[in-house]
Order: sequence, then C-alpha cells, then structure tokens
Amino acid sequence: MDLFLPLRWLTASMLSVVVSVTLLQIALRYLFNAPLIWSEEFVRFVTVWMTFLGAAVVCYDGRHLNVDVFLLKAPAPIKRVLHWFNAIASFGFLAVLGWTSIKLVKIDMMYDLSALPLTLGHLRLAVTVGSFLMIAAVLLRIFYARAPEYRSSDNGDPLTPSIGTE
Repeated sequence: MDLFLPLRWLTASMLSVVVSVTLLQIALRYLFNAPLIWSEEFVRFVTVWMTFLGAAVVCYDGRHLNVDVFLLKAPAPIKRVLHWFNAIASFGFLAVLGWTSIKLVKIDMMYDLSALPLTLGHLRLAVTVGSFLMIAAVLLRIFYARAPEYRSSDNGDPLTPSIGTE
C-alpha cells in the first residue's frame, strides 16, 4: 500500500496545471496580445509547492539524490549503517529546516504578492509543509517498511532504495 499515493496525484495535478497555465499564457500573449497578469506568479507559486510536496514523495521512495559510487560496492552491513546514517542526518537537517522556516513564514505573512491575493508567507509555507512531510516520509520508511510485506530490498533493510533491487 502506497501511503503517499494522494501526494503523488496532487503533484502530478500541479504539474498539469503549471503546463496548462503556461501554455495558456503563451497563447494569449502571442496570439491575442492579451497576457494574463497573474500567470507568472501563479506558476511560480504552484511550482514551489509542487517541488516540496514531490520531494516528500521522493523521500518516501528512497530515491532522493545521492552519490552511491561507494555504496554500491560496500558490503551489506556497511550499507545498512550508511543508510541509517543518511536517515538520521536527513531527519536532523529537515527538522532544522522545518523549524526555522516557521519563523520566516510568520514574518512573510505581512508581505503581499503583487498579482495574487496571497502573501509571501503562503509561498514559503511550502518549505515548512514539505520539510515535515519529508520527516514523516523518512520515519515511515524506517518504521512502516519494517513489516516483511513492505520491505523494499532483497536484504530486508527498509532504508535501502527500491531502484534496481526489484
């Protein structure tokens, strides 16, 4: 069972909206000489949210960016230690990022965006929400994936990415 399936659908929908609004903006600007005032700011807003929500999905899948040159050649016990170190370091970084972004969101709630009826804090809130969703994804990957039917790798380590192991 994929716990992040609704988030996958949401990010895919957001990508569709970004592409549609961008194409609409291009058509209106160059074919009708009547550009949309709000489209650039809206696309930027949705793209930032889509990025941080999508990052949570990628964290849950264990497909986040990493350099695995040494990891591929390492024996299983070292891989397991490195995966746990990665999970702990990710958790710490994301906790600091999420916690400090709360202060920025509070400050930026005072600044309005120019074309949308939102504040800059609504844009920066993506960092806070995304950080805590990524923390949840890391924790779910550790604890939820411990059941044998949810293991993503041959060696039984729930932190091992599922790419190339199936």
